[in-house]
Amino acid sequence: MIGRQVFAAFVTFFTIISWAVEHGESQLEGQILKVYYEDTRQWVSPERFFELELKRLNGPTYGTPQHYPPYDQVKEWETLIDRLPDGRQCPMVFFHERWRRLPDVLALDERLRNYGGCADVFKY
Repeated sequence: MIGRQVFAAFVTFFTIISWAVEHGESQLEGQILKVYYEDTRQWVSPERFFELELKRLNGPTYGTPQHYPPYDQVKEWETLIDRLPDGRQCPMVFFHERWRRLPDVLALDERLRNYGGCADVFKY
């Protein structure tokens, strides 16, 4: 009898975990992309998600500059918003001694890695 109770508890526990939503998980609601933000336990727009992540990192450190700041002035985890010539934007973070797309550093899914200007940020 105890074996069945332990087994049932085990199955219930792993079922709940498999339904758990992870920070940065994305889903389509109709045609609208939403991202789960753990701290607020809400599904938000990608723009809001990136805004909250930049704020969590005390940024954007450099705002939305015309040019990247000199490398010798930048510190690990400093951030900025790269604005492409067509107006699209991509949040960036200085990580491992170079500028990287924030969605890459956070290991987000491909939809978020290519969201907004992030798909083309290194083409300009």
